[in-house]
Amino acid sequence: MNACVRVALDNTTRLALISMAVFQGCALLALHLALEHSLMTDARWLKALYSVTLGLPAFYLLGMVRLRDRLNAAALLLAPLLFALGWHLGGVAQAPGTDEWGWQAFGFTYAVTTGTALFILAVFFRSAATCRHFPRTYPPLLSISWEFALTLGLLALFIVLFWGLLWLAAALFAAIGIATFETLFDEPVFVYPVTWLVLGLALVTVRARFGLIHSVRQMLEVLTRALLPLVTLIFVLFLAVLPVTGLQPIWETGRASSILMALMFTLLLFFNIVFHDANGAPPYHTLLRRAVWLGIVLLPAGSLLAGWALWQRIDQYGASLDRLWAVVLQILLATFTLTYTVMVVWHRRRALVYVQRANMVLAAWVASVLILINTPLADLRQWTAQHQVQRLVEGRTSEEAFDVDYLRFALGQPGVDALKEIQQSDFMTTRPALARRIERSLEKSARWSEPPSVDARDPDAVAGQFEAVNGDALPASLLRSLATQMPQCLSQELPCRVLRMAPELRFEWLVSPAHEASQAFAPHADTWQTLGQLVPLGGVIPEDDSICQTSAPPNHIEPLSGSVDMYRSERCLYSLQPTLESVRRALDQGSNASGAAVGATPDELAPSGADRSGRSPSP
Repeated sequence: MNACVRVALDNTTRLALISMAVFQGCALLALHLALEHSLMTDARWLKALYSVTLGLPAFYLLGMVRLRDRLNAAALLLAPLLFALGWHLGGVAQAPGTDEWGWQAFGFTYAVTTGTALFILAVFFRSAATCRHFPRTYPPLLSISWEFALTLGLLALFIVLFWGLLWLAAALFAAIGIATFETLFDEPVFVYPVTWLVLGLALVTVRARFGLIHSVRQMLEVLTRALLPLVTLIFVLFLAVLPVTGLQPIWETGRASSILMALMFTLLLFFNIVFHDANGAPPYHTLLRRAVWLGIVLLPAGSLLAGWALWQRIDQYGASLDRLWAVVLQILLATFTLTYTVMVVWHRRRALVYVQRANMVLAAWVASVLILINTPLADLRQWTAQHQVQRLVEGRTSEEAFDVDYLRFALGQPGVDALKEIQQSDFMTTRPALARRIERSLEKSARWSEPPSVDARDPDAVAGQFEAVNGDALPASLLRSLATQMPQCLSQELPCRVLRMAPELRFEWLVSPAHEASQAFAPHADTWQTLGQLVPLGGVIPEDDSICQTSAPPNHIEPLSGSVDMYRSERCLYSLQPTLESVRRALDQGSNASGAAVGATPDELAPSGADRSGRSPSP
């Protein structure tokens, strides 16, 4: 490790770093509680505050060298930047009905890109704070990068082991009847402060162990040195056999671009790990070293093939969010490969010196690009939505192939805005079917749900969505309840099946949507509420189990004597599984009935909970 980066933490800085870690844990606890109690419903504020709370302290925990350095104040400029990036992410992801996987994809890519950018900036920050000037040489930056990566890996391992021991202790005490620890370790008020306190203590301990970091780095360099020739051989052989096999098999896989980029990234990474000393003895013998340099020179050919494969997919199917992310990664990777090739061909013997100088500029370029694509200036979701709409307008995408739900639910607010914009354009005037698809997609609350095909306020339209098996007329009050409690019936092309029950049953109507369990409804006050789902259990005899599990809803059921909520329909058995709300209502009514029974006369207490009509009271 370079001499200028070997700076031991003083006691004041150690205490500051530990305090900062604890403060970060408490801030995350506050955000967790605000989210849990619905005190913060605006996704923009939530993402912005999480960005600052996670990003800024982590930057200081890795990059700070001395607490009193004036350079520490400059890092505070990251706070408004992170806030703005998080605010934009929240605005994009707050579109109603955005897919859960879409939320997770937005958050994952945001965390990876901004985390990588902060990692690079923290490397420059640590080098400037340690060496007292802006980084001028490559070795200190490389050493700090190794230290950061190994520190993060050791911290992750330490936290996993720490919580593993805590949960082992909790399980041990729970086995002898002491569940206090198991309950305590589940509480956020314990998890956040304790985890980040332990993280801060482990961080200052790891940062003080220069020898440990150096030893692990040397071991990894030895292993990588053994693997680099193999990676180079795979890449060179792949390019060598292409003239024989042709390019068609690559395009048919649909994964050619990602596979090539992964291989080239591995080759670049291993090359930088092994050829890190421009002034020392070169690794490998001359022949093997030249083979590695040959692989580096051929890297642009791989970038060209990967870019071509990616363009084939975009030209055929249009730009998607995943493909645009691949474009960004391909541009960054191609920048490295082309730069390395030019340096090797141009400077030859001193190529490594110029490659390392270029790495400093390229690292800043990568950080800038990763930050830029998380701003409104280069939002990939916006570009994807515009590209998809443009292909539709130009006729390159047919109306039938235009994926309305992809824009609506996978691209967040930019996708919604693009659909609304084309919905109001002249392009829609002659395409009523597409206009209806867009309208229905914008009305849907979830990707796989269907908006009501009838007006829930129209009694006749609602009645048309329900068909009584025996021709019984459905009460108007029941129809009003079904319109709100079973909206899926208002979206089906075929009406939901309704069966009136015998008077001795707990429920009066059984409603059966398509491909869903039947719902049992009973009167409650002036309305109707569901008691639960009628679930098929199997057959009266085992041979009928498979038939009963897949059979249509029954036309008649009768209760089994001596059983609670167990029913039979010819050769099939059913169970009424209560809903959470029905159980809560039963509990409330049970407590009210207990209080009323104190002053009740014997005639008012019907046996077995039955009233004078013989019907069981509804919960």
